[in-house]
Amino acid sequence: MKSLSLACVLLVLGSAACSGGGDNGNDAGNGDDSGNPGDSGNPGDSGNPGDSGNPGDSGPSLKANFGSVAFSQTETKVSQTTTESYAASAGFYETPDGGVASGCSGTQSGSCCYVASTSAQSFTAVSAGGITLKDGTTTIGTMTPNGTNYPALSSATTNSLTWNAGDTLNVTAAGDTVHAFTGNVTAVAVLEGLSPAFDPLTAFNVSKASDFTVTWTAATGAIGLVMSTQSHGTISCSSSSDSGTMTVPHDLLGNFNSGDHASVVLSRTISADASSDNATITLESVNGKTGSANITQ
Repeated sequence: MKSLSLACVLLVLGSAACSGGGDNGNDAGNGDDSGNPGDSGNPGDSGNPGDSGNPGDSGPSLKANFGSVAFSQTETKVSQTTTESYAASAGFYETPDGGVASGCSGTQSGSCCYVASTSAQSFTAVSAGGITLKDGTTTIGTMTPNGTNYPALSSATTNSLTWNAGDTLNVTAAGDTVHAFTGNVTAVAVLEGLSPAFDPLTAFNVSKASDFTVTWTAATGAIGLVMSTQSHGTISCSSSSDSGTMTVPHDLLGNFNSGDHASVVLSRTISADASSDNATITLESVNGKTGSANITQ
């Protein structure tokens, strides 16, 4: 059984999918987005394809399995040094009876959700067979499952694992419990022009008493912002489109303690459907920036 934290964001940015023992990769940090492929993040939307989110509408029957393959590009700037890294991850699971839980499990404010501690659902991992990754027609990596677990690929050990924004990234799975599938996703653009600047070693101050706003140069994709502390919970915010700005409400920041240190992760994601006859499959291209914040009064 795998335990996936529904509050964690896509970004453990050396492995694009969100993990808590297994990689989900569908949760962009939306407080109402369960991480279930197809879950828009709207309250009442189970993630079941065809579910409008209206009371009583469950949509058509869920497919037997679900999962994702994610490409992530991470740019880390420390002082004057910028490091680019690329990764790919995959995970496939049996769909539990009733589907995957959705909605904010803590306190909702606008597009953000605060949870005091991460909750987890357990899923049974399954295999989709060997996976080939391509940038256009060029193979950039292969993923071979160890049973039902897919070890993540990293550009640190797989030199060919690289791409440029706008490239067509292809995924082809040979099939196993999850039947064979293939699909494409467009490589997302790198986040640029962030204010405040994101530097994991140079923290910016965030006051509990005021809304906290991050801005950047807008592009195509969905946006996720996650602020997490070691002892006082996590705030996850999301938007299905990129307006170049995201605001964390002060009423949620008030759950943190003055003196807390928070990790702050901003991500942009382009998603595509690659479902097979027996599985809902999401392909994702993710770019993320990691910063840090000191929480003040």
